[in-house]
Amino acid sequence: MADDLSRMNEMRGITVTREYGSGGGEIARMVADHLGWKLLDAQIIQLVAQKLDISRAAAQSHDEQVEGFAQRLFEATQYFMPPVALSEVIGPSVNDLAYSHALGQVLRTAVDMGHIVIVGRASQAVLATDRSVLHVCIVAPLPQRIIYVMRREGLDAKAAGERIRLKEHQRQQNIKEQYGRDNNDAHLYDITINTGILDLHAAVELVMLALSKKAQKLMAPADQLGPAWGLKPYPSPHDEIH
Repeated sequence: MADDLSRMNEMRGITVTREYGSGGGEIARMVADHLGWKLLDAQIIQLVAQKLDISRAAAQSHDEQVEGFAQRLFEATQYFMPPVALSEVIGPSVNDLAYSHALGQVLRTAVDMGHIVIVGRASQAVLATDRSVLHVCIVAPLPQRIIYVMRREGLDAKAAGERIRLKEHQRQQNIKEQYGRDNNDAHLYDITINTGILDLHAAVELVMLALSKKAQKLMAPADQLGPAWGLKPYPSPHDEIH
């Protein structure tokens, strides 16, 4: 177990993308607690607002919808890029390019500081090429997500369904417009977990296993990655087996 934790600590971060109501936020918190890593979620909004020198409300309009580590992270970003002055922002409000740039800077700095679990905010797209980051997607059937939102937010079924639809639309548009990616692109993730049957604790165990396995390949050469590595050729032609 100690060897597994030591190996996982060689990784620098985990991104958790989730369908609204799938329990992804809770899973991210549980994983962070288990590892003793920092959790970064709504704090990102305030950090980006500070980088852009705008109000939290203005930054929130570009988002998918502190003290301590968040403040240290904000201070660390000063070494990479000075804040964007309002006079440099095109138009009456912060443009998407400026916001995306500031958000990307905050996310990359968080990973550079290490041992961070990031919830949403297109982090799976911003950090897609970083092999020291595990990318997780949490999904669940819509009827079960409606029940989750009803219980957690005190809504009736109709209101819960509408809230899920709105949040999913906002998230999809955000990543598409700012990064040209599809939130549902399976290639953005190392592992996708369906909580339709698996409970949240089981999901945490799978995330931990995936983190350990990816850590084992952290320093492997590129030609030793992928499904072909270590496999011998078929003894005879196989047209249907891939």
